[in-house]
Amino acid sequence: MDIYAIRKHNLLQLLGTQRKASCAERWGMSPAHLSQILSLRTEKNLGDEVARRIEQAERLPAGWMDVLQGEAGVPASGEFVSIAHFDIRGSMGNGNTPPAHVEVIRDLTVHLDWLRGQGISFSAAQNLAIISGDGDSMAGTFNDGDPLLVDRGIHEVRSDAIYVFSLDGDLFVKRLQRLTDGALRMIADNPLYPPVLIEGAALEKLHIHGRVLLVWNARRV
Repeated sequence: MDIYAIRKHNLLQLLGTQRKASCAERWGMSPAHLSQILSLRTEKNLGDEVARRIEQAERLPAGWMDVLQGEAGVPASGEFVSIAHFDIRGSMGNGNTPPAHVEVIRDLTVHLDWLRGQGISFSAAQNLAIISGDGDSMAGTFNDGDPLLVDRGIHEVRSDAIYVFSLDGDLFVKRLQRLTDGALRMIADNPLYPPVLIEGAALEKLHIHGRVLLVWNARRV
């Protein structure tokens, strides 16, 4: 399978059931150009410039289009891992109500060597997932709408880091710092948001769902 066939396969994965016209506009090409790339009757190849532009528009890591991606819902084998991108937005503000039903937007398949190359550690590859940040309280570390790689195997505050957690029914993405008395300090990296102390009975309402490892453009946090 050559590079152009791989890119066409991945393009179909991204396209899914979306309208071609809206995707073409988002990817900076005409609908006719997109149709030519997808057509079985033409040899219109998806070049480097267009591939990188699509990755940027979809907030995918550079080179994602050049690696064969797995079918949605089917784990990759060997040294590849399939990571589900969930339709969940963790609040980087005042909290979001967790969705009643969680849907998978798409599955992203990456090589384990790429993950190791980012300098991150995780509990297990099958615990990795991607969600989206929502709000501006973590501005400076990541931005509103950024896709975040999360280790769902972490369920306690083991070190000062950024966690996905629910508190009193609301879902947050914030930095948590453990204090010597057992309390936790919830910290926003945006200085406009003051820290919040979580202590006493409030700790019983805190549930850690995972730790944020990096922004899905290879920025470690």
